[in-house]
Amino acid sequence: MTGIAIMGAGRMAKVHAAAIAGAGARVAAIYDPVTAAAEALAAQTGGQVCASPEQAMALADVDAIMIATSSDTHVSLLAQAVATAKPVLCEKPLAASYEESRAFIASVGEAAARKVFLGFNRRFDRGHASVREGVHAGAIGRLEQLVITSRDPSPPPLDYVPRSGGLFRDMMIHDFDMARSITRQEIASVTAHGSAIIDPRVGELGDVDTASVTMVTTEGVIVTILNSRRCAFGFDQRIEAFGETGMLLSDNPRQSGFTTYSAASPGTAAPILEFFMERYGPSYSAEIRLFLDCAREGRDMPVNAIDGHMAACLAEAATASLKTGQTIRLTGPDQDFAEILHAAQ
Repeated sequence: MTGIAIMGAGRMAKVHAAAIAGAGARVAAIYDPVTAAAEALAAQTGGQVCASPEQAMALADVDAIMIATSSDTHVSLLAQAVATAKPVLCEKPLAASYEESRAFIASVGEAAARKVFLGFNRRFDRGHASVREGVHAGAIGRLEQLVITSRDPSPPPLDYVPRSGGLFRDMMIHDFDMARSITRQEIASVTAHGSAIIDPRVGELGDVDTASVTMVTTEGVIVTILNSRRCAFGFDQRIEAFGETGMLLSDNPRQSGFTTYSAASPGTAAPILEFFMERYGPSYSAEIRLFLDCAREGRDMPVNAIDGHMAACLAEAATASLKTGQTIRLTGPDQDFAEILHAAQ
């Protein structure tokens, strides 16, 4: 049974620990600077609590490494993990900033970067994957419009906002990756709008809680992404791909197949799911299984650090667009966004 060392013992580490078990692997080691959190996860999984990342990564029964710590620690832990030559899965984002992302790719090289599995688990959601596969198979002819909606049931705690990296880097990063995955085209321009309409204190902290981004690919496909930190009716996650011969839709799953018929509610379906693990739990297990398969076979990871860097590029472009009020024209993944911001101001 494959032994995995988990860096982190917070919410996402617990999610991944459950997925590891579901994939037939085991948690062999756990490191978290908060020892009590590591001990609590160890009690659930049987993993060994380690005093440092180095100790956890070096254990003889650790075959692979998972990084599920806060975003600002990913790059330093990734550098250590890659140096062990063991397979690595890193929760999104690749780094806390575009600059760190670019520096990491440059330091390890593209070949090593393609061996790092990036945790864009939504690629493996059954509905979303069906849309992607249908587009790639030509089920709707030429793709013309892509609309991605992602709304959380409730905002995160305010103290999370300053360390999140911002909505575009923290939340919409999934949707940037999904757009690239479905269109398989380069993005030519990015235009962003956002506001702190749910809680003005988010704006005071320098972020937004409601946002939209419009992107145009090099082949003219228009991509619209809608994000909100609050949704009164549940976890709203939809993808609509519109093409010359039809449309594909990944809709919100319901809590059950139950429907109410009455004078007051003629055909009212059950509510949509309200928690991200209800919605995406199976995708985490599918992600782990694929990671382990690729690791055993020595293959490049199908969603890797290069993809994480490209998503970071789009997040940075959206951030620049929001800050300047202008459309950001993209010339490539190594674009100097500091130069763009200076020119736009």
